[in-house]
Amino acid sequence: MGKYEEEDEARDKTPELTKILPFMSEFPFTEYTIELLEKGDDLIQLGISPMLINEFGDTGLVETLNFYYLEGDSNISISIDRFDVSWIATQAQKVKVLDSTLKALNVGLDSSDLVEKARAAKVGKKFIKAIECEDALLVDSNELLAEFLNLYGTVLTSKLKMNLQKLSIATLKNTQFSERQWMAVTAYLNFQINYSKILLGIVIAAKIY
Repeated sequence: MGKYEEEDEARDKTPELTKILPFMSEFPFTEYTIELLEKGDDLIQLGISPMLINEFGDTGLVETLNFYYLEGDSNISISIDRFDVSWIATQAQKVKVLDSTLKALNVGLDSSDLVEKARAAKVGKKFIKAIECEDALLVDSNELLAEFLNLYGTVLTSKLKMNLQKLSIATLKNTQFSERQWMAVTAYLNFQINYSKILLGIVIAAKIY
């Protein structure tokens, strides 16, 4: 979940989205385009017992929500499993810190300062832990950073990559990035902030509904 991918041949299934997850009609952030997609693998083919298929809905297909946003000229997708979205909704009432979290995330997204973005990403990680959804914490930071470095055609040293994955403020303050490196790191941090904001939006939608 939370994997970077460029826009593929997505089928717009927004009407089905609100039918399956009615609370998502209250999702508050209009900067994201949301699509409900079916993965091509049937659950039985994935080795799931037929006795459990009903727990996954009538289609027998694995469904994900894709949230699209723009990063420069690139269309970025954050994919979240439908059942993780449902689980997050069940946890919504336990999550109390919303306004300050949203403010911090927006500050990070609006700023061009990498330090501000890293601070926002840290706030986002703290918020994600409060949701108590284990899958939400499984974003592969190493793979994610590699994807953005590849997207912008640049490289970083192993030590620098490790420190960025730790969201090291000192590293960001003391490193001179090239233009392409800065763009890649910006996109990497923005992804994490957007990911947290999307999860926050799911929580808010569930609270409102």
